[in-house]
Amino acid sequence: MITLEKFEAGDMQRLIDWVPDVDFLLQWSGPKYVFPLDEKQLSATLELTRPDNPPHFMFKAILAGATIGHIEVMGVNYVEKSAVLARVLIGPKQHRGQGWGKMMIRQALHFVFDDLELEELDLGVFAFNKSAIQCYKQFGFKIYKTIPNRED
Repeated sequence: MITLEKFEAGDMQRLIDWVPDVDFLLQWSGPKYVFPLDEKQLSATLELTRPDNPPHFMFKAILAGATIGHIEVMGVNYVEKSAVLARVLIGPKQHRGQGWGKMMIRQALHFVFDDLELEELDLGVFAFNKSAIQCYKQFGFKIYKTIPNRED
C-alpha cells in the first residue's frame, strides 16, 4: 500500500537523483525547473508549502518503508475549490509499471477531495506522454484543452 507523507528538505537529494537529464526534467516538471535540478530550486517550491492554508503541497510516496515516488498538488485555490495535480513520478525504474503510480494518484485524489474538500482538479501533461494520459483517464480526467507546441 502506498502512503503519502510530507516532502521535506531531507528528501531533496533523492528526488534530484531521480532526474537524469534535461528531457526527463521537462517531461516531469514542465518549464518550472532548469537542469540540473538542485536544492535551491526545490527549496523555493518547498517554501510554498509552509504557510497556513498553503497553495502548494509536496508529497513523497512510501511503499514498505521506502520512498518510491513524488507527487504535488499546486495552485490550491480555497475560494474556487480548485487545484492542479502535478509532478507525478515513480522514481526508481524497478518500481515503474507495477501500478504504484495509480495508487499514489488515488491517495492524492483522496487528499484533494476529502481532506481539502476541493471540487475541481486539473493537470497538465504533454501529448507525447501517452502512458500518463491513459493513466489519468482511468481516474476520470478528460482532455478539455490542448495547447499547441510553440517555437520561441
